Amino acid sequence: MLTLSASAFLMSCAVSKSKTSTSKTMDIYGAGVIHKPVLVDLDVKETKVSGVATLSDNPALDLVKQHAVADAIKKASCDVLVAPTYLTETTGDRVTATVTGFPGTYKNFRSIKAEDVPLVQVGLTQVAKVHEPGAVVQKKKKKVGLIIVGAIVGAVAIGALVVAKAL
Repeated sequence: MLTLSASAFLMSCAVSKSKTSTSKTMDIYGAGVIHKPVLVDLDVKETKVSGVATLSDNPALDLVKQHAVADAIKKASCDVLVAPTYLTETTGDRVTATVTGFPGTYKNFRSIKAEDVPLVQVGLTQVAKVHEPGAVVQKKKKKVGLIIVGAIVGAVAIGALVVAKAL
């Protein structure tokens, strides 16, 4: 009886394994915070890398894309994915995302010097001009108010004609 109880107890215990990954960031902009900027070189490989992620239970699309990027970064042993492009597929409650991009690695961290300032200014100008081709462009709003007013005026006019004929 003791052996049967012990075996039932051991079979009822399932081993559950879960892995998570996190990253920490710190906002350095704020009242009273002054810091000396740090520059870094980005070594970008010419060969593209891909990553794939599939999540179920109707996950948010951005979450699946983040998992795909994490997969690509892990495969390439890099720090960042440059110019990523995404292909997504939804089947029922499962979403699959495939990302392709160039693996980049940070190197040569250094404090900013006076001769670096023009380079940083050019970089900030370029960042301001970037327009992501796949970005959603906000469409002009339809003039719904005029349509509703027109429908109300039309209904009142038809109602007045029906009442006028009845009299």
